[in-house]
Amino acid sequence: MTRLSQLSSLLLFLSFWFTAASDVHSQQTLVQRESARVETIGRISPSVVCVMAPNGEGGGSGVLISADGFAISNFHVTSGSGSFMKCGLDNSKLYDAVIVGIDPTGDVALIQLQGRTDFVAAQRGDSDQVRVGDEVMALGNPFLLASDFTPTVTYGIVSGVRRYQYPANTFLEYTDCIQIDASINPGNSGGPLFDIQGRWIGINGRASFEKRGRVNSGAAYAISVNQVQLFIEHLKCGLIVDHGVPEFTVETVEGEVVVSQVSELSEAWRRGLRARAQIVSFAGRLVSSANDFQNVLGIYPEGTRLPLTWRDKEGVHSATIRLRPLHDFQKAPELPEERKPKDEKHPETPDDQKQKFEAPEELPKELNRLFVERDGFCNYHFNEVQQSKLLDPMRARIGTKGDPKNVWQISLASSGSETKEAKTPPISLTGELTIGPTAAGLKLDGVPYLQNAENPVAAEEPAQLPGLLTAVLQLRKLLSGEKAAFNEQLAMGQTLHLPLQKSVHILVTREGARTSRWYFTSESPFPVGVDVEYGQGIDEARLVFENWQESENAVFPGRIGIVAGVQEQLTWLTMGEVKVKQ
Repeated sequence: MTRLSQLSSLLLFLSFWFTAASDVHSQQTLVQRESARVETIGRISPSVVCVMAPNGEGGGSGVLISADGFAISNFHVTSGSGSFMKCGLDNSKLYDAVIVGIDPTGDVALIQLQGRTDFVAAQRGDSDQVRVGDEVMALGNPFLLASDFTPTVTYGIVSGVRRYQYPANTFLEYTDCIQIDASINPGNSGGPLFDIQGRWIGINGRASFEKRGRVNSGAAYAISVNQVQLFIEHLKCGLIVDHGVPEFTVETVEGEVVVSQVSELSEAWRRGLRARAQIVSFAGRLVSSANDFQNVLGIYPEGTRLPLTWRDKEGVHSATIRLRPLHDFQKAPELPEERKPKDEKHPETPDDQKQKFEAPEELPKELNRLFVERDGFCNYHFNEVQQSKLLDPMRARIGTKGDPKNVWQISLASSGSETKEAKTPPISLTGELTIGPTAAGLKLDGVPYLQNAENPVAAEEPAQLPGLLTAVLQLRKLLSGEKAAFNEQLAMGQTLHLPLQKSVHILVTREGARTSRWYFTSESPFPVGVDVEYGQGIDEARLVFENWQESENAVFPGRIGIVAGVQEQLTWLTMGEVKVKQ
């Protein structure tokens, strides 16, 4: 054998050896991936919920998000079930559940399973990091196939991200959602979408069915977990949560997002936004089309304050605007017949399994206290719970110091200003603030102002400190500690406070034409700020509070900041000791 032949034989042998080794490695990798996927499914299945009406009929899916039993589903799944429902887990057990809050537009509902405090909750992922081509798993109960409530698993990839689905003859609007090719069928609605690591990234809700029938066509849509997260604290307040509108409309013109109309009563108009301006970014995200803008808008609850950047002939401008209600639901809306989950029923089962789907015993009487009906709310009981969490610590600290019959006198002086860009030297302001039960007065650098508590007038507010008197009158009522100080009060979820850049819980109070949004954190029993609406077509009074002081006579912030203008300049006032007069 020649050297060339020997070399050829050696190369052929090595080629066979490497191919065989590669095949073995591929097989090992495939087995490892399969084993990891099976382990992940076993780990996440206990968090998947089978959601049924109290009589066991109908149904859909959900996902547990906390150990105390809170679970997310679709509004169209829970809408026909009433105040209470039955939920099955993969341990074959049924649990009573109560409706907590709903987001009809976004097709999201929050329920709470009862009977345990150690439910297995899903681990939340970040849907903004989801990419086309990522592997995903959809878990749920299509057709309620499993008599023991073990979820069915389907597997696929992400087909698209940030998809927009029009309402289509209903109010259900899917924005910024995840498109998948994993099979979604009747009964999957409300169930979780997981990434391949088992992190919860969405809620399966809508699918494109063949000829609008009930046959899966490989195109389904999941509400992103990041959108759900923005609504969860609102839902925990027992609300019928609404989405928002910016009070201007946009269209796509030659690849740009252009403003078509702006309400002259809107905050956007007062900030200088006009028709034909180009929208550059909204809520911190660049937008490239009208659908893209709608995608961003649709993931936020009404009342959220968001940054907006636009370009016009005069240059680039930035401001923040508050979203107004889209629907202003007072009752849960009715779904069209075609959207009701009427055919998401369990299949025929053997006689020895039927008892698992039959309606169990009646609802325990002690659970009835978990539901309180009231217009404007999904379940007012949970709003009362959240109100107590916000107000009870403050009331305990105030005690009897906030007698509403007293008149407070407080000296004040400016201590500096800040904008989003920089701090500026303090403006020179000194004065004395007087707050009584019916009016508030201010003598500022020798100029007097007087604001009536019942019918505040914008002209009676000092131009340097817009809305100060109206806001402190509302603050005085809050600090009275009286539950009847306002016509209405409600817990309103959680948001990012601008310009403090803090996550805050919201308490809304209403008195006549005045709506106040109070902001609380876990760091203090007292509010960190308030925004007060007191007239149509004028800016809110926006105050922030620091260095709360507790004296024998009263509790009051040591520093008050007034946010004003397009640049949201924050002017700080140092407050003196509160002097109380009868």
